[in-house]
Amino acid sequence: MAVQIPRCKQAASSQPHSVESGVRRRLLADPAFSVSSLVVRRIPNGVCLEGVVHVHADKADVTAAARQVLGVKEVQNHLLICMDDC
Repeated sequence: MAVQIPRCKQAASSQPHSVESGVRRRLLADPAFSVSSLVVRRIPNGVCLEGVVHVHADKADVTAAARQVLGVKEVQNHLLICMDDC
């Protein structure tokens, strides 16, 4: 006899790193950024970002891009941001 796992617990356990993965995909896909190294850690209500990101546009905002991911309300930005000339 199969045991039914409640839907909310099943979803939570089947995708434990979905927020971190979503932020990583969002930043890697954005043409305004070139990511040299990136560590995304989950914190309450958001993520902590560490690493090196090269920014190719004056108005590009890594924190705002990370907040576009579902589940991210807070971003602790510990990135080294390099403009095109560094």
